[in-house]
Amino acid sequence: MKAPSARHERTGSQSTICVVCLLGVLISAMTLGSLRLYGLYLEHRLANITARIETVNNKNAVLEERFSSLLSPSRIYNYAKAELNMVTALDVETIQLSQGQGGATAQPAAGALAASPHGLSRLFVGTASAKD
Repeated sequence: MKAPSARHERTGSQSTICVVCLLGVLISAMTLGSLRLYGLYLEHRLANITARIETVNNKNAVLEERFSSLLSPSRIYNYAKAELNMVTALDVETIQLSQGQGGATAQPAAGALAASPHGLSRLFVGTASAKD
């Protein structure tokens, strides 16, 4: 019978385990490095998009300010007066409609505000509101 060989004389078993472990560590390191580079790429894109959003928000704020200044009542009044040659009405009359025997007749009211509409005319005439 042959005697078993000593541990230090065995071939192959420890070297393959070391090679497999080394390959595993290298593959893990390469994967981790590639994930880190991809994370940096995504972070760069996020910073770029955030800067673009901030630029658009700044433009929007400037446009909203300009829009509100264009719609101010004093600017509209000055534009209507200067550019469109509009003037304030001096002779204002209010007309009340009353339905008589021969149909509707128009009668000027003596400085009074127009009364609320009667009958079917209520369907066609709305009431003014400052909220509109």
